[in-house]
Amino acid sequence: MTNAFASSAIDVLSLAMLVVAIGIMWTRSLGRAMLLLGVQSLMLATAALYAGLATSSPHILAGAGLTLIVKVVAVPAILWTVLQRFPTSHNIQASVGQRMGVAIAMLLALVFARTLGSQPFHTAIGAERVLPTAVTVMMIGILVMVTHRQALAQVIGFLVLENGMALAALTATYGMPLVVEFGIFLDLLMAVFVAFIYTGRMHVIFGSLDTEHLRSLRG
Repeated sequence: MTNAFASSAIDVLSLAMLVVAIGIMWTRSLGRAMLLLGVQSLMLATAALYAGLATSSPHILAGAGLTLIVKVVAVPAILWTVLQRFPTSHNIQASVGQRMGVAIAMLLALVFARTLGSQPFHTAIGAERVLPTAVTVMMIGILVMVTHRQALAQVIGFLVLENGMALAALTATYGMPLVVEFGIFLDLLMAVFVAFIYTGRMHVIFGSLDTEHLRSLRG
């Protein structure tokens, strides 16, 4: 695989990940948000695959495989299990409206495209547009965490943030040593399992996954 083809493919995949992140900000269905998260993670795994093939890096290919197993299969399956386990509303409750949320996300995309795109980040195979896109995906993940009230939606925002960080790391350094990536994926799985237990306790105590109920615990 040529570097030019891999560069173009990674650029396209990074833009597609940004579009999916905006879609997660737009949707008001937890089920669709989880589906979009799985699609975004699949795009990240594919980008890592292209980078690994172009650079002949076994550790990047292994990272792509771990991304596929953990982020595309395991994590969405756990979140879907949590969603189906509790008879709560599957509608996302957010502190901003759909149009306002998408407007803020698109504004972030324009700002980072202008500020970071004017100074391209040069890598071994190109993909100069990935860094501003990755930073924008990270910011949208934070935006989802801040503006969405339900615990599951906030977990999804955290995972979008993590996908953006992984895309930035892939662009800047072509991944990290395999042992480091394995540790990150293990920590990610542990975080999702903690969220699984946390949401279960929330539902038992409050009968809802709305984090606004936690305000009643303040002294």
